[in-house]
Amino acid sequence: MDNEIVIFNGMLLTMEEGLPIIENGVVRIQNGEIIECGAAGKIDDKGADKRIDAQEGIIMPGFVNGHTHAPMSMFRGLADDLPLETWLNEHIFPAEARDVNPESVATWTTHSCREMLLAGITTCCDGYFHEAFVAKAMADSGIRAVAAQGVIDFPAPGVPEPSENIQAAKAYINEVRNLSSRLSPS
Repeated sequence: MDNEIVIFNGMLLTMEEGLPIIENGVVRIQNGEIIECGAAGKIDDKGADKRIDAQEGIIMPGFVNGHTHAPMSMFRGLADDLPLETWLNEHIFPAEARDVNPESVATWTTHSCREMLLAGITTCCDGYFHEAFVAKAMADSGIRAVAAQGVIDFPAPGVPEPSENIQAAKAYINEVRNLSSRLSPS
């Protein structure tokens, strides 16, 4: 068997029509693709390269976070509970101009990916600055992602001249296009 993983001993939520719940479920994964799932005893769960005991937990597809700015976890708690324009213009934009660089973006993306994966989020859609560093950190974490270089109409970290934003986004896509099969540049 080529790189086969079996997850067993859990409540299986298949997400099929009618949402059947299988009390003692088994999932077989081969070369990163689910090939079979069902009730224990009906699925061959022997002989896999790796067996994962779900310990009577839930076996289900991962969650998807459809809107992230992963590196912004570095600003969590900064000037909370303000109107959006005040929060952005008086707090976030100045903090980004001061603190956002390739190293901070990579560090805080790694932090955010760990948080997401621990919460069961296996896929995200991200957009931010220095996105090639975001994409690399995401690829290293194992999360699936659609990741886009931020494009705005004023000077931003990594692209101080707004008229160069589209070119920077194109360069980003070319740079990370083949970084990981789990990452789609946007």
